[in-house]
Amino acid sequence: MLKKTLKRAGIGFLIGVAIGYGICILEGTADPDSILPVSDRLLHLAGSVQAALVLQGLFSGLYGAACFAGMSLYELERLPLAAATALHCAMIILLFIPIALLLGWVSGAPELLIIAGMQLVAFFLIWLIMWAIYKKQVKELNEMQEQFQQR
Repeated sequence: MLKKTLKRAGIGFLIGVAIGYGICILEGTADPDSILPVSDRLLHLAGSVQAALVLQGLFSGLYGAACFAGMSLYELERLPLAAATALHCAMIILLFIPIALLLGWVSGAPELLIIAGMQLVAFFLIWLIMWAIYKKQVKELNEMQEQFQQR
């Protein structure tokens, strides 16, 4: 399980770095004179483009790693689906807030609350879909058991 979680974290780190830079590049295309894969806020905090690039890669990669590694919570048999979803959601949102503010992904509380709300809705939908899938699987297993017992 640990090996699988670490593998997921590594993949998530790479995807997080790519998405982090991608978001900032797309944001930077609004100003065609300076396309930088870092926000102005991060550039100001870091003091140089090189330091800002390193911080952007490190923190967006950390966020991606946490998102992917957190998927392992769903595979813990002793952890109910609702608890796994709540833990994963809390981990993602609590990590998102400081990273988004540090990297300049959001400019203030209203944007932060909107994105956190979107994440809550997404996690609720994930839980609802997984619950429906598990309910269907249990029903099918019960039907198979009834058929087996009738033989």
